[in-house]
Amino acid sequence: IPDFSSYEDSLIRQKDFIDSWARENIFFDLSLVNLNQKSILNLDELIEKYKRELYINSYKDILVNSMVDSIIKDGEIDDYYNENLNRLTLNEDLVKFRFVKVPSDNINLNKIRNGIRRYNSFDKELIDSLSFQFASYNLNDSLWITKREFFNQVSFVNYENQKKYVKKRQLISKKDSMYVNLLFIDDILEANNIAPKSYLSERIKSIIYNRRKILLIKELNKDIINDAIKSKKYELYE
Repeated sequence: IPDFSSYEDSLIRQKDFIDSWARENIFFDLSLVNLNQKSILNLDELIEKYKRELYINSYKDILVNSMVDSIIKDGEIDDYYNENLNRLTLNEDLVKFRFVKVPSDNINLNKIRNGIRRYNSFDKELIDSLSFQFASYNLNDSLWITKREFFNQVSFVNYENQKKYVKKRQLISKKDSMYVNLLFIDDILEANNIAPKSYLSERIKSIIYNRRKILLIKELNKDIINDAIKSKKYELYE
């Protein structure tokens, strides 16, 4: 029985666990008594088949993962991207932005406001050195994210008011009772445009990697028969 002593309701949890265990075993015993022999044989066959598949697939995974080349070169990503441009359109808007949420009484507020707007090398160093003062922030403005993710990160912007606040290359300042929210949207890419390669890079890597695994599994399936025939573990009869 698991140790439930660290929980306030440990006795209830322990009783629930025992009841669940007992219920499962009672139902299992009843099924053996009440199911007809044909049903039991069919279930046993399914169980054995599933067991074999689990063993085989687990072994294949270990084998393939030890053999597949996991290094995806930039040229391969470029090739896939260029060959599939017509299928890589966006189904939602993307944005690049920087954002800080600063206490309204912060003595560096004007410097932060100007820095977020310009964001040159000096500003980046300054903003980074002051980031411990921010309630929240996002300064990775080279990264494309979906507008849905953007709304989650910038709480004062939503689908209803986005026309007011989602404006390219403008500094938006929004004050509440305790904080000043400073938002600068560096770029916007609307749905139905071709998705940027940087946005799809990790997804493309995954596709290429999985393709390699599929090809390797096909080769293994073919080679294992050939090897078994050579070693006389498997024979074909005409």
